[in-house]
Amino acid sequence: MDIVVIGNGKIGNNLCNMLVNEGHNVTVVDHKASAIIKAQNTQDLMCIEGNGATAVVQREAGVNKAGLLVATTPFDELNMLCCLIARKLGCEKTISRVRNPEYYNQIDLIKDDLGLSMVINPERNTADEIRRILVFPSAVKVEVFEKGRVELVEHVIPENSLIADLSLIDIYKKTKLKFLICAVVRNGEVFIPSGDFVLKAGDRIHLAASHKDIERFFRSSGAMKDKVKTVMIVGGGKICHYLANQLINIGMRVKIIEQDYERCQELAELIPKAIIIHGNGADEDLLMEEGIMDADSFVALTGFDEQNILMSLYAKNNTETKVVTKVNDESYIKLASQLGLDCLISPKHITSSNILSYVRSLENTSESNIESLYNLVGHQVEAIEFKIRENIPDLVGIPFKDITLKKNILVCAIIRKRDVIIPNGNDELMLGDSVVVVTKEHHISDIRDILE
Repeated sequence: MDIVVIGNGKIGNNLCNMLVNEGHNVTVVDHKASAIIKAQNTQDLMCIEGNGATAVVQREAGVNKAGLLVATTPFDELNMLCCLIARKLGCEKTISRVRNPEYYNQIDLIKDDLGLSMVINPERNTADEIRRILVFPSAVKVEVFEKGRVELVEHVIPENSLIADLSLIDIYKKTKLKFLICAVVRNGEVFIPSGDFVLKAGDRIHLAASHKDIERFFRSSGAMKDKVKTVMIVGGGKICHYLANQLINIGMRVKIIEQDYERCQELAELIPKAIIIHGNGADEDLLMEEGIMDADSFVALTGFDEQNILMSLYAKNNTETKVVTKVNDESYIKLASQLGLDCLISPKHITSSNILSYVRSLENTSESNIESLYNLVGHQVEAIEFKIRENIPDLVGIPFKDITLKKNILVCAIIRKRDVIIPNGNDELMLGDSVVVVTKEHHISDIRDILE
């Protein structure tokens, strides 16, 4: 597909890289020469320097023949204008980045008039992911499918775990719960495990099940943690705004530490039920004074990766609190993980995955549609949700024991109306099902791609 990306910042650059790796013809537009030079030196794509909100530059980028335009500049108004012009020039689909809560909350009123196919809000999506982690404190990461009926949870097996040194078959027999461990990371190596795979302490596992069965799994394995009631957030940007409102609405108490005094005043008006502290969150004395020792969770959301990592390390090493860290730079993500920080959140990765899910859905056939897509284990594994909308002769109505799947592909859940099915060899897909597939080494756009 021919795709035009306007804006080569953190999100735009990461998105271009993913789309190029998927085999798309990508043209990136940016008014900064430095951003264009960076793209030319690091990626195999077309680069155009100029104002992406002008018809002249968009025509030069081939927008009139493109299947998709994605506007990811830092300015919401500019992004929406780019998409409007692109649709007027004949671009089939457009995606706009909209960050401002005031714009985002009313986007449904103007979405059709602007010709927007999709609206992305990195800050809102990031807040959603952090909220899911805090609701499930035993998890490192939580992804949801079919409106939350199935959850894919990342969990690190502790030293004293009751499931360490057991095979998956033994664990399934012991717990008698409906869940599936669909990926395991050990010493940097990724496994799509079979039943005889033996788990070890320190393994990072990804398991799929309903919310209730995941809770039961954590209880039976001795990993269940107390619910989060109090949250300390450092950094009062847009992510904090979205997150604090979400947490307060579900009954958590929120304290926000922000260094900019004017922003503190804004937050006090926007989030009246939160406690707003003016100060430097990197000051250890301030953190102690404001009760970090008593907080159930600590969330580092400043605009500086280094500061977020340092504050999180202090919280992890000196308290029992659940620590969540926002990190965007790829090299810092690896470093932070090596230093022992588990819950690392990257807005650019979340946003790119959402857009990639949409792009894949444009490629596949009418019989199966991609509903959601998540990148796991540093993009080494994908979890994809498909909707079966029409009969597929080679797949629908056939027991899985009679189907040959490609290597390193696992069907980990089927959602049928209100039922969640963790499939075995006797189960089969039916029309109307949602199905969650975990895959390593394969880029899947169609459910039939899982067949050998």
